[in-house]
Amino acid sequence: MKTETFTSPSPELKQHVQDLHHDANLVVQDVKNQADDDFQEIKTEANTRLQEARGIASSLYDLLKSFTAEYPLSVFAAGLITGVVLAAWRRK
Repeated sequence: MKTETFTSPSPELKQHVQDLHHDANLVVQDVKNQADDDFQEIKTEANTRLQEARGIASSLYDLLKSFTAEYPLSVFAAGLITGVVLAAWRRK
């Protein structure tokens, strides 16, 4: 069996390893920056859509509130009919 003795790495090899380490750190930083940018873009889009949904919900609530104030008997009748239908459906 042949035994080999290892000597200390050459200065060129040390430099290549340092360059590789530096390049790897740059790649990691670029990926992190891109991920941060993408996250901020997604967060902004989500906030925009959430505000739109809140506006729609608020408009719908105001519409229902004004309808129930204007037609309270109709709303009561619709609720009563819905309750009867659900009760009959549940019994089956």
